[in-house]
Amino acid sequence: MNQAHYLIKGTFYLTAAGVLSRIAGFFYKIFLSRVIGAEEIGLFHLCMPVFAFCMAASSGGIQTVVSRFTAEYHARNEHQKARQMLVCALALSLALSLLCTGLLWLGAGHVAALFLAEPRCQPLLRLIALSLPFAATHACVAGYFMGKKQVTVPALSQLVEQFLRIGAVLLVCAMLQKGEQKMDATVMAIGQVAGELASAGFCSLALLSGLMNRTSSRPQPPITDHPQHTGKTAPLLRAGHIQKLLTASAPLAVNRMLLCVLQAIEAALLPLQLRAGGLDASEALTIYGTLTGMAMPLLMFPTAVTGSIGTLLLPLVSEARALNQSHRVTSTTGASVLGSLLLGLFCFAVYFLSGSRIGVLLFDSALAGEYVRCLSLVCPFFYINTTIVSILHGLGLTAAASVQNTLGLLLRLASVALLVPSYGIRGYFLGVLASQLLVTVLALLSLHRKGALRMSVADGLIRPVLLCILTIVAVWLLQRFVPYLARTAWIPLLLSTLLCLAVFASLAVCCYLPRTNRDNR
Repeated sequence: MNQAHYLIKGTFYLTAAGVLSRIAGFFYKIFLSRVIGAEEIGLFHLCMPVFAFCMAASSGGIQTVVSRFTAEYHARNEHQKARQMLVCALALSLALSLLCTGLLWLGAGHVAALFLAEPRCQPLLRLIALSLPFAATHACVAGYFMGKKQVTVPALSQLVEQFLRIGAVLLVCAMLQKGEQKMDATVMAIGQVAGELASAGFCSLALLSGLMNRTSSRPQPPITDHPQHTGKTAPLLRAGHIQKLLTASAPLAVNRMLLCVLQAIEAALLPLQLRAGGLDASEALTIYGTLTGMAMPLLMFPTAVTGSIGTLLLPLVSEARALNQSHRVTSTTGASVLGSLLLGLFCFAVYFLSGSRIGVLLFDSALAGEYVRCLSLVCPFFYINTTIVSILHGLGLTAAASVQNTLGLLLRLASVALLVPSYGIRGYFLGVLASQLLVTVLALLSLHRKGALRMSVADGLIRPVLLCILTIVAVWLLQRFVPYLARTAWIPLLLSTLLCLAVFASLAVCCYLPRTNRDNR
């Protein structure tokens, strides 16, 4: 009961922090789209895969390993070993992050010109490099607190990072505007450094505060884990812990680095292929910035919910699997997959019906609205995959999940290389849809072979698709007969969304509630 209470409470905190952070980031992107423009946003996002690769190399698997080992040591009351592991992780991660910072600072020009094919990214890469040590510190300390089941610290650090990032950007923009200087993607890079610095400082203060409280409440000599060190504090940096960290984190880091490389290739290749299709450099970056800085954040916003559900599902499925409770695994998997599918279909209906208006109202960009509507069909697969990945990890199918995600990225890369020069950005949309569909099908097959998913085609596919189609038709007809609902304004948009929710929820209740009552009887 205590474990379930912790999981629910922790998921609630992480969900609340994630939602607040995304809402703040959402309005942050709206502000930036109006101040610096889509092209500059595209320049900054062009650098993000490089930052992600450096993070994967310096602390990619270390955070996960620290969290796992900390939980194990605290369960055995070996608190000194947990602190030793944290210190070793910080030393290792900081050393690697400083190495990455130096290499990226010195090689920023070559990375921008040769790899990203955009020399204007050089100053942005150098600024982003400065945030790597702070991001590594944040990752290690947050993993330590997660292992201790103190979820509030990582959740609050997420909010601190986001709000300090936004505050720094607003301050820099105000100063530049006062001096009548041009604002560009540099302000986003400065915000990146400020946010990582703030989150690292917050986590470090929380860690030091906890250690000081522990020391003040226990004035006697520290208890060590080894009798031979009685009366002395055990050394914090130990070769055995570092070796253990490297052995456990290296496979995770290599896998994340591979994914980052593929994502970086995609980010660099997409603007180039758009230019190969006849666009100039400015137009290509504008399209890329509109896609990555406006349309995709809006489409991915509901993953704050599915991501938190996944956080709860992983330990639940792992526990049920360990206890050989196959019925519990099957029921949990079926309910979560169906819930994610229904959420995805509802979002598809909303974005398909009102995506164009949302883009104009939020970003003052008809192009962003068009992209949201074109990509709306991907929503069900996005949200299902977020949930299924956690279930696969809980079932011990980590390798299968990694292979499936890699295949999906390779298919997207193929669409960028083959379809974008001929069909433009719509060729990329087709590749995104195909890759997400492939990952979903492969993941569902893995769950079926494992015996973790037993759902009829009618309940898992036909009924959800039919109620989504009926919802779209009903709301579209109402908008035709009541033109006010189709206006590009906030109140008609809100009423149209609420109407869509009411129709969708009513149809879902009619489809599934009678069957649930029969199953209970």
